[in-house]
Amino acid sequence: MRMGRMRWRAVGALVLALAFPVEGSAQTLGSPIAFGGLLRTGFRAEPSESGRSDGFDVFDARFRAEGEVSAIFDYFGQVEWDAEDDRLRLLDIYGTATIRPELRVSIGLFRPSFGLEALDDKEDLGFLERSQATTAITPGRQVGVSFGGEAFDGRLTYGAGVFNGNGRDFENDGDDYMFSANARFNSIGTIAFYDDLVVQVGASFAYAEDTAAELGAGTVTGDAFAVPELTTAFAGSRTLWGADVRATYRGLSLTGELLRAEYDLDSAVGGGPPAETDAYGGYVELGYQTYVLEGIVRYDGISPALGDNRDFLLFGFNVLPGQHTKFGLQYALGLDDSPNSPTLADGQFVALAQVDF
Repeated sequence: MRMGRMRWRAVGALVLALAFPVEGSAQTLGSPIAFGGLLRTGFRAEPSESGRSDGFDVFDARFRAEGEVSAIFDYFGQVEWDAEDDRLRLLDIYGTATIRPELRVSIGLFRPSFGLEALDDKEDLGFLERSQATTAITPGRQVGVSFGGEAFDGRLTYGAGVFNGNGRDFENDGDDYMFSANARFNSIGTIAFYDDLVVQVGASFAYAEDTAAELGAGTVTGDAFAVPELTTAFAGSRTLWGADVRATYRGLSLTGELLRAEYDLDSAVGGGPPAETDAYGGYVELGYQTYVLEGIVRYDGISPALGDNRDFLLFGFNVLPGQHTKFGLQYALGLDDSPNSPTLADGQFVALAQVDF
């Protein structure tokens, strides 16, 4: 199994850190370590123009460990098997200190406080992948520190932090940083009943100064050689915005999210003057669940920083026989002759089997 020296050190540190509480007393270290994971596998059929092959595949294979120290400090670590590179990669490793419900402090490698769908766990997604805008625009996992919490009986939740800004790399991006923040308000609080109408609205913001940052997949879906600074090591500044709303009543749910990124490049192609461009998109999703059956329809669109607009309709049908299992079918339909995206294609069909243990 191939893995760089940095990744071996990261995984080794994760194993040692998470194994240590097993040797301590329950009174000092809190709850024992808990292990879990996620396996998503199935069949995918793609049109030949997508460049992806048909057949059975393992979409995700993850392993996690978590626990509690002294009732105020939680730790979490997660690795994933990367099928493309045939190796393990570190996804998350962080600790969280709960000073009080209104203030929790986290440090390590994790997702910044930005977006709605970006912060949903993968096992909770209605479809195989997150939306195009979420994949392209949201920052993704970063190394940094954040604080957040909840107030007004759980009606308000918030988070803010400072991060390296260049993904899962443990080294800083030229001494430049990313700042992110979001806030979300719901009409009920932490406890909602089946008959309650719950309305939630949220907003997100992030800003980064970059010298060699990796942007999200789908930011550029046209000719990558036209603006190479957008596809390799981005140098410049990024300003990210987001707004979202979610309403649920009994088995019915309606979710919408808009995301926008403004890119200010340090220089254009060939060393010319600075250039500006942007990307924006979002989704609207309607779902209904009754007993163990769930039906979902989603509009998913994006205008990338480079390339034609991509607009899709997605149809999903899920069976949820237990708390930790799901079987699903998904079909994607391209609108207005939309080109294929990194995750979607016109006529794409997916059959999914998932277990979260």
